Amino acid sequence: MTRKKKKRLIFAGIGFVILAAAAICLYNMPISLGGTGVARPAPLPGDTVLSSQQVQQDRQQMIDYVERVHPFFIDGSDQTAYLAAKEKYVAATQEEMTVDAFMSVTAEYLTVFGDGHTKLSWQYGEEVLIYHSFREGKMYYADANGVTDQWITAVDDVPIEQIFDTIDHLFPAENEMAVRINYNNYFTSENLLKVAGVNVEKDTFTVTLNDGSQVTCGWYVPPETTEAAALPERNQWYMEGDIFVVRFVSCDDDENLKSIANELKKAVEGGCTKVIIDARGNGGGSSNACERLLEAMGMKAPNYGTLVRYSPAAKTQKGYLRSSGTFRNAPNASARQNSRVQLVVLCDRFTYSSATMLCVYVQDGKLGTLIGEPSSNMPNHYGDITYVALENSHLYASVSHKRFLRPSGETNGRMVVPDIETSSENAWQAALDYLNRK
Repeated sequence: MTRKKKKRLIFAGIGFVILAAAAICLYNMPISLGGTGVARPAPLPGDTVLSSQQVQQDRQQMIDYVERVHPFFIDGSDQTAYLAAKEKYVAATQEEMTVDAFMSVTAEYLTVFGDGHTKLSWQYGEEVLIYHSFREGKMYYADANGVTDQWITAVDDVPIEQIFDTIDHLFPAENEMAVRINYNNYFTSENLLKVAGVNVEKDTFTVTLNDGSQVTCGWYVPPETTEAAALPERNQWYMEGDIFVVRFVSCDDDENLKSIANELKKAVEGGCTKVIIDARGNGGGSSNACERLLEAMGMKAPNYGTLVRYSPAAKTQKGYLRSSGTFRNAPNASARQNSRVQLVVLCDRFTYSSATMLCVYVQDGKLGTLIGEPSSNMPNHYGDITYVALENSHLYASVSHKRFLRPSGETNGRMVVPDIETSSENAWQAALDYLNRK
């Protein structure tokens, strides 16, 4: 064999080994190759009657999907409460029922995980026009002049505690902040009030306040308008004096964010030492967007631990090569700080999912200071959702297929508590005061 042929064989062998290693890595790692989503079916009228067979088919479809996809079943969690919830769900779905009734029992079944990413897409129905604001354990009534000092005690003859209890049963909450959001979001939903016991087959409702006075309310009527819908707010940056500010409204790792990151990098390299990332109201997206902003400041995020559960559904929707088994990696708090940059991240109860991960990166990696309210998302949480559409009822649900463990390894905390706690409204001024003091 000639020397040239030997070299070719050696290079071919090396190439084969590299390709084989890459293939093994690609097979085992949760790398998405582009999946196929699940279309949301057109909702059926709530009073559509499902036969007992249809009910049982959809119930079993829901149970099978959840048990094959969610990491809860393989992460060592105590399943006692789940088994009781499943038994209750099965017992409640033996006979024919309306879509609305089936929606309620299915929603309650899904709350057992305490996972804000695993839930039914609730069909609100119409909305009762009751202006309200939940705070300090009470649902305060609001009028044309704003929130009053009176709170709601009942809607018609249904006590507010019964309405709250219904919300608790139907909508998952990871912590106290999530409970508050649920109360505000679902309180006036026609379908929720119906489950709570309010007669919704009428035009007006009586709201009783704590002083015994009563207010009559009707249905909300959306205003007629021919104006074009407002474009969604985009991430943006600007200078506030010597402070570089990123208005981080969503974790979209797109060209716009790349442009912002480039401007941030230039500013830091040019001597800018103060940065505010305003993540209040950021509902999440891709954690890559968070890491991109940190890297622009010469920082490196610590590593979340992850548990990925492979399944046929996750393979189809996420584009994985595997359809069974797991991928695990341990959390690691090692990070790269940049002592020249004073970073402040603003957060509130609506900072969620990947945006919550930014807060955890900053806190666990000691990269900066959090100011604002705790998030409604637990620092250790399930996420990265897949979807299921139930065949007969047309209900649509999201189900997590990953579990995330915060870099510090701390496991008991239910909230990411800011270093400086204040209201969402006061967080901006608190950040300015903090940076200008330093």
